[in-house]
Amino acid sequence: METGISVQEAVLRLFLIRHGQSESNAHWDQMLESSQMNAHLTALGRSQVDQLADWMREKVPQVDAIYTSSLHRALESAAPLEILYNLQAVVDHRIREGGYCYKTGAPIEDHLLPIHKLVNFHADPFTPFATHPPEVESYHDLRTRVGNFLGDLIQNHVNQTVVVINHGWVLNAFIDIVFNVGSQRSVYLYPENTSITYLEYIHPYRMGPWRAYFIAQTPHLDVFPNGMLTFNAEA
Repeated sequence: METGISVQEAVLRLFLIRHGQSESNAHWDQMLESSQMNAHLTALGRSQVDQLADWMREKVPQVDAIYTSSLHRALESAAPLEILYNLQAVVDHRIREGGYCYKTGAPIEDHLLPIHKLVNFHADPFTPFATHPPEVESYHDLRTRVGNFLGDLIQNHVNQTVVVINHGWVLNAFIDIVFNVGSQRSVYLYPENTSITYLEYIHPYRMGPWRAYFIAQTPHLDVFPNGMLTFNAEA
């Protein structure tokens, strides 16, 4: 992949990929049962991840590590890439969707996931420390766990290419951290399912440690503009 940065300079080459369309994306208003909240991919979602794998095969010949959220839709999205790169994805609760963890960072059990329906980060953009209900994480808590995960990637994957299969709110947290956004955020990034964000963490650096090459792009899908065909903001 042509980036303009030599391999010797790039400490971390990072692909952040949202999962394929899930049943919760397609039928969010009807997702009332606990078994439905940890949703599987739809037929469209499976097609999206297959198209993603085809694009990655052509454009990204080598990947050193794959990480995925522990939710079904992320695990199923990672599977074609595991086959493509002959890697076993590392499952990490820290990149679960926002509102799917307790304030401690521990994952909410599947049978209790309907409480996620009470979490609305969209409704509280200027109260990032608010929790609804109290035991569930706030947006600030989400950013903290994502930041801890990102710090581990930087430390453990020097001069490597890493793929992270994650979620819409998690991608927003990544972007907030990389761009040093304050707590009073004023924009939400709407990523299409299987959209690709490519970043490099550079050391030593001259213009800041991060370089952003593209954010929430879908070169493998027939979607323009991003998010207009299949997007659901939640899950």
